[in-house]
Amino acid sequence: MSSNLIRFVGNHDVASEGKFLFEILSQLRNFGVGRLVTKNEWARKWPDSPSFVKILRAEPEMDRWLFEGKVYAEWVFRGKNLGIYEFSKDLNRSDWQLVHKHQEKSYTACSTPMQPLVFPDSFPLPPLQVHLSQKSARKSGLDEKTIQRRAPLVLSIDPEFEHLKPFIKQETPNSKSSSIYEEVDRNALLDLYGNELPVKVEAWNAGPAAFQPRFNATKVRIEEQRVK
Repeated sequence: MSSNLIRFVGNHDVASEGKFLFEILSQLRNFGVGRLVTKNEWARKWPDSPSFVKILRAEPEMDRWLFEGKVYAEWVFRGKNLGIYEFSKDLNRSDWQLVHKHQEKSYTACSTPMQPLVFPDSFPLPPLQVHLSQKSARKSGLDEKTIQRRAPLVLSIDPEFEHLKPFIKQETPNSKSSSIYEEVDRNALLDLYGNELPVKVEAWNAGPAAFQPRFNATKVRIEEQRVK
């Protein structure tokens, strides 16, 4: 007796719930210019702040699997218009979804857009460093009050959040502390990842690391003798 039950074996890939971007655009008139597409990843992470792109131009390379190419689109991320971007990566991830025309008006409405990310413009120096500076000042006959206790904070933005640079600001913290972790808004940092926090993926190693030469010296000598 046959059954309609489908059983998946292995780990479920959450990025396989949609289609490839060019798989969608190739079925639309003029490669989907003017249409809205979105990623299921955005909907899972920020369900109350819709993100989507409006296709302006598509340049597929017409490879066998419709993986390669470039797409120029107007990107609205969590209710904020980021302008025109070029999409050439992650096009081979089956996570894209077309927004139907009758859903565009309701989908683009955003009542809770992303708020600006505010970080302190300076951070407190470690207590040990301050203590050693004070000790050095006393030996040199300097005033301990002139010892620097804070330093300018230069942000190093992860490439994953490079598109959020226009919305990242630095201001003087309202209340200063001896630890930068108490001065930074933790909820704002967690909001960057939405409802899905990043996880660490361990690699499966079959054994200790070993060096394997690309060419075998014996075979190279044999080939040289054949050429002679």
